[in-house]
Amino acid sequence: MKVELEVPKAYEKTVKELLKGVDWNALLIKAVKKELQEELEIALLKKIVSKSKLTEKDALRLGDKLKEGIARRHGLL
Repeated sequence: MKVELEVPKAYEKTVKELLKGVDWNALLIKAVKKELQEELEIALLKKIVSKSKLTEKDALRLGDKLKEGIARRHGLL
C-alpha cells in the first residue's frame, strides 16, 4: 500500500522538517488497528442489542433514572 501526501511547494521544506523521524508505517498500523477495534466493538454491541426486548423509550427512561441517582449521590439534586 502506498500513501502519498501533496504539500504546496512553499511549505515543502517546513513540512519535511516537521515530519522528519515520523514512523509512518507504525502510525498507519496503529490507526488501522484502532479503526478495526471500533468496528468490532460496534458489531458486538449491535449483536447484543439485537436480542434485547428493551425499547428505546425504556432505555431512555432508565438512563434518566441513572443520571438522577448519580446527581443525588453527588449532592447535585
